[in-house]
Amino acid sequence: MIEDKWQRGERRIITIIEKFTTYKNWISFMQLSIEAKIEHQTLTNYIDLLIKRGIITEYRGKIKSRLFCMSGHHDDIEYNEKFRTFTQNDSMSKEEADEELSK
Repeated sequence: MIEDKWQRGERRIITIIEKFTTYKNWISFMQLSIEAKIEHQTLTNYIDLLIKRGIITEYRGKIKSRLFCMSGHHDDIEYNEKFRTFTQNDSMSKEEADEELSK
């Protein structure tokens, strides 16, 4: 029973990360936690295991953020981190952030 619950949680995390990777984005730990509805310590355990297996890739940001995507789907992480900073901290819309970064 525990193994089934663990596998369901693992599959849910992979599905969420795949969804974000499809749109060429990395997902943050906090966003993943909210989407997956899993407590932080359990989520950390899942993530560590998925990284060890090579299923997902982790990027540690400049402001100690943890970002994740599916392995093999790396894109411009610097662009994504700046995009995240603009949309979260500066309250820019996605369109405004894209325009700012294309300058």
